[in-house]
Amino acid sequence: MRLKINHSGFLVPVMVCAYLLLCLFAFLAYQGNLNDWVAFMHSEASMALFGLYTIIGVAGIGATLLFKKGELRILEAPGKAVNAVFLLAIIVASIVFAWLTFSATPEHYSWMHDGLTYQQMAQSFLTNGEFIVDGLFTHHFSPVFPMYLSLFYTFLPVHLGTQVADFVIFALSMVIVFFATKSLYGVTPALISTGLVATIPSFIFSTSRNYAEPMVLILYTLTVFFIFESLKPEKGNRIMLAGLFAGLGFLTKASLGYFFIITGIAGFLWRFCYMKWRVFKNKNYLIAIAVFFALLSTWTLRNLALFWDGSIWNLWTAAQPSAYLQEALLYSVSNDVGGAFVQFWFFALLSLFFLLPYLWILSPYLNGAMKRIRNEQVSCLLLAITLPILIGLAMSSVDFVYENFWMPDYWVSYYPISQMRYLVFTIIRYLFISIVPLSWLAYELANRKHELPSIENSL
Repeated sequence: MRLKINHSGFLVPVMVCAYLLLCLFAFLAYQGNLNDWVAFMHSEASMALFGLYTIIGVAGIGATLLFKKGELRILEAPGKAVNAVFLLAIIVASIVFAWLTFSATPEHYSWMHDGLTYQQMAQSFLTNGEFIVDGLFTHHFSPVFPMYLSLFYTFLPVHLGTQVADFVIFALSMVIVFFATKSLYGVTPALISTGLVATIPSFIFSTSRNYAEPMVLILYTLTVFFIFESLKPEKGNRIMLAGLFAGLGFLTKASLGYFFIITGIAGFLWRFCYMKWRVFKNKNYLIAIAVFFALLSTWTLRNLALFWDGSIWNLWTAAQPSAYLQEALLYSVSNDVGGAFVQFWFFALLSLFFLLPYLWILSPYLNGAMKRIRNEQVSCLLLAITLPILIGLAMSSVDFVYENFWMPDYWVSYYPISQMRYLVFTIIRYLFISIVPLSWLAYELANRKHELPSIENSL
């Protein structure tokens, strides 16, 4: 049975992409003069963007719940219309990204700090084979992204090499999201998922300032993809690739510190729920774990060699993948644990407003997700959505409390006193990777409900 299509449905992808691009251009418009430090510090871009998330998200979800007339059944719109409109949105977002990237100045990297630090680490790796910043060995940031940048610094000047490297990794992240989704669900869902992440203003802006977010997106998408693939009996060995990409992902965003233990425990309990004690006898899982810990151990041993003074009480601190997060966590726990707890829930509420528009776009296909949680594929995707959100909120809460303690407002691209600015410039960079598995969950449930006999074939 083929899906009967209402041809007026072409308005749905137009509306969705118009909203996505409105958010992007509103963010840039309110950013003001990007070459003016004071204007950059005092811009209303983050507030305007949060306002759009809130208004559209609340209005859309509210209309859907109250009147059932707000549903955007985007998978049932004409396939050619969806493809054309989302492809156009991806192209427009890519052009905006290219403009932001190739108009960036060295000062722009220093304003947002991380971009400059990654540059310095990459230059140091190329020269010294180690990561030295301001004359000192560092283990605040992860090694993989600086190593990637160093490849471009071998044949290009640092500034141009950074711009080219950022453009290449952004393009590659879009390609990976597209082909991973296409492999699972077909071309149209692939364009939708790619369009949803390609147009996120915080993602585009931070990447143009030499942040590692596109590499994180690539490695997280591949990790979830190969875990999902490994659930098929004939593809059980794919879990080894998941272990590889998870390890590389950790070494790209080691600033999450040992919060990764939460993901490891959650992943183990999820597999144990379905496989019981057989999980300890499955060679594919054992190899995947070994690959992950081999990568982790390499970085940990390097940190111990450089930072451990031989004392028991210094062992944990020296082994930390992120010394900064360690400092933030210790300060928050010892000085303001209540503040960190309150900020966690406050940021959770603010993050909900960021996610509401995406939930609204996909809401017709997400109904009943919790009822199907015992299904392996569904539970896998729910876990993939939830873990980055929880860890991002936990990290952001302790960082926010710590940064309010020591940072003057003008040092950073947000005011620490404003949680909404912090949400847009910091927290969304941790949460946005959840949008890919969120879209996959919508496609998976759509197929299971037989609303779409085959997403790939019917569109």
